Amino acid sequence: MRYRGSRYRRAGLLPGLIVLGWIWDCALGGGRAHAPAWLGALIIVGGISLLAARGATDPSPPEPAGPATPAATGPIVIEPATPADLPRLVEVEVAADTLFAVAGYGSTPGPASVDELASARLLLVARRQPSHPPSDPAATNPAPDDPEPVGYIRVEIVDGQPHIEGMSVRPKQMRRGIGTALVDAACHWATEQGYSQITLCTFGDVPWNGPFYARLGFTEIPAPSPALRALRQREVRLGLDGMGRRCVMRRPLGEPPDDAPAR
Repeated sequence: MRYRGSRYRRAGLLPGLIVLGWIWDCALGGGRAHAPAWLGALIIVGGISLLAARGATDPSPPEPAGPATPAATGPIVIEPATPADLPRLVEVEVAADTLFAVAGYGSTPGPASVDELASARLLLVARRQPSHPPSDPAATNPAPDDPEPVGYIRVEIVDGQPHIEGMSVRPKQMRRGIGTALVDAACHWATEQGYSQITLCTFGDVPWNGPFYARLGFTEIPAPSPALRALRQREVRLGLDGMGRRCVMRRPLGEPPDDAPAR
């Protein structure tokens, strides 16, 4: 990552100031007596700074390094999920949710079940297609015909309008436009179906949640509808509000096509 080094250097600024203060205290004759306090402050501030730098640059958990395969570098395709995808989508959500714990927000209640995914009004997956056709002799690691999903989006109907119930992307595939492509695909489907808006509930201040959706045209709803308030109450019972500020957001959709169903 291009800016990782500079952010880690900035993370060392406060611990460095503490060390300078300790040296100055020693010069004044109090350093030895105050050593335990200085050492404790250095450990605490250093740990917090390191965690903040890690969360700001690469919050995903370390994964084993390996040779790049065609499936990891090919184009992204968004398509409806198949029954065989459902267990793998649970794995995608579990992997994505580790970011919250690594970044210090806490643990999420758990992923959607296979049954919940199977009953979704709309369930789209993102796959990386192989860079080379499987029959291409240049492909030293041919990809399977059905590449593993790297992300998905689930849409339900709430108050007669589409609602993004969940979206997850594998940590190693983040910041590559996959989340944006999934949201755009869901919005395109909703527009084609004649809907006027799409909503979601998310963490308002987590960088890859609220700010991300705001860049895609979503705005916070100050007074959600009764059905959306009921969703928020369910989130409270699940403990999500203990991880950070939750909010409801909405994005208006474009004009539906002439043959779209009346809503």
